[in-house]
Amino acid sequence: MDWHRYSTLGVRHGGHVPGQRDERNLEQASRTVEDWLETQALDDPDVVDDAHDLRKVGVLARAGAPANEVNQAVRHARQQGWDWAPIALLLGETREQARQRLA
Repeated sequence: MDWHRYSTLGVRHGGHVPGQRDERNLEQASRTVEDWLETQALDDPDVVDDAHDLRKVGVLARAGAPANEVNQAVRHARQQGWDWAPIALLLGETREQARQRLA
């Protein structure tokens, strides 16, 4: 997976407010990432299929999963080449907050 391709979402965050982890904010973040993935799929149809690990981060964050489960999902998503930008968005954090906390 090309690391540079996923270095930024390149989309407006549609109402997402970094640092707020309430249900509404995390749902909006998930929709934003899905919209972004759809635009990426125009160039590479496999990217949506490859996004399972990234989506798992969002699912766990929205479910209020224990921190160790979320952290493990983040590590796995990073190993698959996903950048901090979509991961942080799904966690309701800024990119820098997520990187400092989980790197």
